[in-house]
Amino acid sequence: MFSIKLKLTTMQKNIFSLLMLAVLLTTAGCKRELHSSLYDDGSTPSAISNTTVQNLPGAAEITYSLPHDNNILYVKAEYEIRPGVKREVKSSYYNNSLVVDGFGSTNEYTVQLYVVTRSEKFSTPVAVKVKPLTPPVVATFNSLTIAEDFGGLIINYLNDAKADLAIHTWAADSTGAMVEANTNYTTLPLGRYTIRGFDSTTRKFSFFVKDRFGNISDTLTSTYKPLYEKLLDKTLFRTVVLPTDVKDDWGLPMQNMWNNGYTDFWDMFHTQTQSFPMWFTFDLGITVKLSRMALWQRQSPAADWAYNANNPKKFEVWGSTNPDVDGGWNNWTKLTDHEIVKPSGLPLGQVSADDIAAAAKGEEIAIPLAMPQVRYIRLKILETFTNSATNIAEISVWGQP
Repeated sequence: MFSIKLKLTTMQKNIFSLLMLAVLLTTAGCKRELHSSLYDDGSTPSAISNTTVQNLPGAAEITYSLPHDNNILYVKAEYEIRPGVKREVKSSYYNNSLVVDGFGSTNEYTVQLYVVTRSEKFSTPVAVKVKPLTPPVVATFNSLTIAEDFGGLIINYLNDAKADLAIHTWAADSTGAMVEANTNYTTLPLGRYTIRGFDSTTRKFSFFVKDRFGNISDTLTSTYKPLYEKLLDKTLFRTVVLPTDVKDDWGLPMQNMWNNGYTDFWDMFHTQTQSFPMWFTFDLGITVKLSRMALWQRQSPAADWAYNANNPKKFEVWGSTNPDVDGGWNNWTKLTDHEIVKPSGLPLGQVSADDIAAAAKGEEIAIPLAMPQVRYIRLKILETFTNSATNIAEISVWGQP
């Protein structure tokens, strides 16, 4: 057997050594790396100190001092808002306070506060007592006022905290059983809404308020008798053309507004183009104390027309029993102002499923109970969604003849 001996120069030996070193380093680099915090020693953190409490409506802000520890990640509060219903709130180590919320009463509650490290080690808890001010769910319930209205009730409320609330209404059915009749969701600081569809008989109604944390107020129960109303007969409606009224255009006359059709693209009243405000007049055929109106926009296809183009956005409703023959305003009473608002709040030209459903349902326009009887209606258009003409697909009117 022969063997070959290679003679290497000094430079070749150095290159060979460097290659071997690179192989060793590469192999070492394949080993699993373990990462750990620069400050985390796995020890239990110290607790917070110097706690103070500021009670708020349905909540409380707790301020504290953090221990001097670079390993702190956050502070956690644990508490019950109702027996068996736990809630927790976390606050970064950059802060020295947190807000605990979700309380449904002004009772005293115990909040446990923990300091938590990057390795999820918990300090011993510090117990803090809080006593929230009147929660929004209770304050709004206490503010409810209910009055009888045409075909239903008017509900007024206050919600100073702008809390996310639901006002529930239950009503007795024909057997006397209580069934849910309406739920009004709101974050407004104050509001007024109506519930409709009841005949003029005395029945029991119940009201309560619920918040997003599941807290429920007391229940207000009483009997009410909705005022009588009826849907007016549209076969009695007539077009009235006064000297100052805007005329129709495109061969789409005013009587299209009361032919019980609003889904066809061209079934509508379309005015001439002119500057705002513009107005037009029609005759109900009888003298009546109005309760409400409903207006349907041109909406088919909804994605192109609902809450867009010539559909009215801001307008006034006026009534009279004896219109000025010169088209003036001396014998008219303003019944109400109204603005059509897109439910989704999306930009012009974009609509959601809720928008399309709302347009199909129609825009309800409530007439205040104190308004006088009228026979003639004048709609004064102040603004449409984009253009300088007005189109309306359909109008319905309710009242007490």
